[in-house]
Amino acid sequence: MRRIYISLALAIFGVAGALAPAVAHGPVKRNSELQTGQARLFTADAATGEIVAIDLPDATSITRLSTPPFVMSMAVGSDAKYLFAMRGRDTDRDWITVIDTGMDQETGEVRPPFIARTLLGEAPTTGGVHDGTLPTIGGKDTLYMDNTAEIVVFQNDNFNGYESLDARRYKLAKPDHYHALEAGDNIYVGHLRNGFVQVLNRESGEEIARIQGCPGLHGLASDPETGRLFFGCAPNMLVIGTRGEETNKVVGRFSYPESQRVAAFLKGKGRVFWGYTEGTLPQLYRLDLAVEPYVFETIPVASSVQVNTSHDGAYLLALTRAGVLEIRDGGTGDLLRSVEVSKPFAADFHEHTDKAVLPDILTLGGLAYVSLPTEGAIAEVDLEAGEVIRHLDIGGEPTRLVLAPWPEAQE
Repeated sequence: MRRIYISLALAIFGVAGALAPAVAHGPVKRNSELQTGQARLFTADAATGEIVAIDLPDATSITRLSTPPFVMSMAVGSDAKYLFAMRGRDTDRDWITVIDTGMDQETGEVRPPFIARTLLGEAPTTGGVHDGTLPTIGGKDTLYMDNTAEIVVFQNDNFNGYESLDARRYKLAKPDHYHALEAGDNIYVGHLRNGFVQVLNRESGEEIARIQGCPGLHGLASDPETGRLFFGCAPNMLVIGTRGEETNKVVGRFSYPESQRVAAFLKGKGRVFWGYTEGTLPQLYRLDLAVEPYVFETIPVASSVQVNTSHDGAYLLALTRAGVLEIRDGGTGDLLRSVEVSKPFAADFHEHTDKAVLPDILTLGGLAYVSLPTEGAIAEVDLEAGEVIRHLDIGGEPTRLVLAPWPEAQE
């Protein structure tokens, strides 16, 4: 009798075992990943090499994505669908991590972010654009490869699909570090060390002009009113025309008021631009493109580690070494309010080429977000009230910031 029970038990076990896979692979309930949110804030963690995604306004959902350490720069694609994270330059391989932001601008759907693809570049950069958005050529997302002297223009955005990733390549004159803009039918590419601006026809890719006399080229701005481009050279500013009789000609040059050259420009209120350089900033240069002849004005600021302007240019924001965020008028530079957001920064606080370590500043509507790598937090500041609303404690060392917002979130 005991043998009968054992045989029966084994038979039942065998049947259950045979049925188990069928049950496991049968129809299952699918749970939706759809979420709600105003925007998704991304920051690079200098401590771990990860990208951290924070959903706003609640900031209750925080996702960490592992990327090859360490990130030097980030930019969101033109439709905010993808984030491009590029590592520092102290390694022999330059990885580009493409992250699906989960933000669908067309449908309004929000899903968790994920790494879609990893590309191998050759010292990839954004071509000197510093507004957190990837540059475009012909409306297509674009990267510049400094080591191979190429412009890579992605013809589609199949980063998270099985389809091939089609890219058009423009060949540049020499390997260099580039600052470039598209204007009219042409692409204007400034070469930092070689000291010239190379003009390419967008359709053919052929060089149609080369404008010399701009050594140490770093930083650029454009004026939609006149179509003129402004390149920051070591001895002076170079102005190039892109319309009518001015096309591809030097319209003028003008000097800096002091020895500090411009390394980058920030768009302010109206036609005002703010020029600044790397490292500690003892002053800013104000340039009003509505006034000719062009001339810089010097605006003194407290010793600062980072500056930016608000999305609409209404505010000029400077984070001082004392840990104070100065909120200034984006047109005049006048100090409006100041708010303490962190402890003071060390005197030798700066970054090299291996990774980002400096704080960053960006805005969303009437709020400013300031990353504080020394405190493992991001400060949220009300610009109108001049008050810290809260500190988002995310740990690590948050540095670079970019936003993937809904269009109406910036209004």
